[in-house]
Amino acid sequence: MKRRAPLTQRKYFFSLLVLLSGYILLAAASGKKPESKRRNPNLPRSYKPIDQIEHDLFQLQLKYPDLLHVEKIGRTAGMGQPIWAIKVSDNVQKREDEPRILFEGVHHAREPIGANICLELAKTLCEKYKTDPQIKNWVDSIEIWLVPVVNPDGYKYIFENDLRFPWWRKNLRDNDGDGVFNPLYDGVDLNRNYGYNWQEGGDGKPGSWFYRGEAPFSENETLAIMNLARRENFAIGISYHSYGESVLFPWGNFKRPPDLDLIVEIAGEMASRIKRESGRGQYSVLPLNGRVGQSSIWMYAEQHVIDYIIEVGTQYFPTEESVPFIIKENLKGAFYLFDRVLETGIKGHVFDTYTKKPLLAEIKVKELSADYVKPRMTDKEFGGFHRLLTPGEFTLEIHSQGYFPKTIKNVRVKRGKCTDFEIGLIPNRKLTNGH
Repeated sequence: MKRRAPLTQRKYFFSLLVLLSGYILLAAASGKKPESKRRNPNLPRSYKPIDQIEHDLFQLQLKYPDLLHVEKIGRTAGMGQPIWAIKVSDNVQKREDEPRILFEGVHHAREPIGANICLELAKTLCEKYKTDPQIKNWVDSIEIWLVPVVNPDGYKYIFENDLRFPWWRKNLRDNDGDGVFNPLYDGVDLNRNYGYNWQEGGDGKPGSWFYRGEAPFSENETLAIMNLARRENFAIGISYHSYGESVLFPWGNFKRPPDLDLIVEIAGEMASRIKRESGRGQYSVLPLNGRVGQSSIWMYAEQHVIDYIIEVGTQYFPTEESVPFIIKENLKGAFYLFDRVLETGIKGHVFDTYTKKPLLAEIKVKELSADYVKPRMTDKEFGGFHRLLTPGEFTLEIHSQGYFPKTIKNVRVKRGKCTDFEIGLIPNRKLTNGH
């Protein structure tokens, strides 16, 4: 009997690959935490690599399947990594007729603490849902969305390379199309890529760290946020950045925001609840530059979302010792928003008077309207709307294509109360028949 020939080199590597695959599957099945290929030794241990963040998201979904759902909302422009969003709600698999809030982190690669805050917020809401009546009320009454890492490529680049200050800011867009990442030329500043006043802000030169991209929403990352915002019709939101210990609102250096009193009031209430790292005083309140294509500028002008950027901490990578304190304080600001979105304003539904079909409609507050800020829209699935206001007396103007408009005068809004409306519109037969 002839001796069996030894394995060829090709078969050897194939066998090795099968063996390694088995170990990977076993590790996944046992719930072991994934290990990043390499970790930048200059980073504090408080910040997790992108694969660990992804693992934690799905572990939360496994642990709280009735409260938390993970959704892929896009892929990155450079490496094709998934961009993950989290939804927290009492009926998380259903889309409910409730106000919605959005929290985002890590538009800029060197500002990772936003991911820490988003993850801790999601975890706290789920863990305390059954034991804390206030948290239960928030989760039962609001659909809460979080995008912990808007810029996974830039985040990964910092973690897996020996970078130091000033780290890296942009995504990994291959600006010159040569297939090789060049930090002197490539990348887009995602928080200069939003589509309102885009052409006036940032820099038009690809090598700049503030390069705004070749067009508004040219990047998959900002496009993912835009699509999510349009779909979910958020009432209010926060995008976490570092650093500066300030609540930034839309906007200054541009035409006066019609909702300025409301915007500044909410910013002040949030800031007053968030202590500085030093323990002396609270966060400041400052205006954003309205002539820059930033997330909060676009959210407010195009979607009428009362949206803020919060610059947390005193450096891009707050120290390991300071991170728990910063997170704890910033959760207080988030908790205030949960209360605020449920009070002092107007809510209700717009529908066809005869068929009761929900309508997509504009909800204008006449006294707070401007041609450079789009009005709030109803949710097209429910016809529902939610509009935060300060106390006062207002006139509502409701418009829907194919229907006669309606005006409601002397609408009184009281502090701490949300005035409810059920608004039926009559079809304009001349328009619906095409005449």
